[in-house]
Amino acid sequence: MSFLRMVSIVGFSSVLILGGCSSKKEASNNDDPIIGYEDEDKGSSINTGDGYGFTDFDLSIKKDGKKIEVDYEDVKPSDAEYINEFQEVNKEGNDAIDSMHKMFMEVLLDSDTTKEEAIERILKWYGLDDYDEFELDVKYTDNKSLDIEEKK
Repeated sequence: MSFLRMVSIVGFSSVLILGGCSSKKEASNNDDPIIGYEDEDKGSSINTGDGYGFTDFDLSIKKDGKKIEVDYEDVKPSDAEYINEFQEVNKEGNDAIDSMHKMFMEVLLDSDTTKEEAIERILKWYGLDDYDEFELDVKYTDNKSLDIEEKK
């Protein structure tokens, strides 16, 4: 019986040793950046994955006595505000940014977006067909800006 016991111990040990010596890829270092770009001093952008492509986004839409307001500053995200009276939403800080993020990713405004495209995309996102007042001020990371002030 002792011989069988010895053989089973040697066999089990061999399996453990062979399993530990397998050739697996080395785990990546989590400290390494996944995305990088040459012009880091130009700021973040949606294309690099580390921002939205703008540093300031102020939106105000008024329709039938109700309003939507979005206020986002890249340098002070804790001051973000999101109000949507059509859906009874009033958020600040990280909660506001979470709500804004969905809109920013869907609407995708960049410095080449025209006024008409911006209005159309934003109204579509909020499910509005028209507005009484529409104001938008966006400052992009490439130092361009988009300013819209429309009243009907």
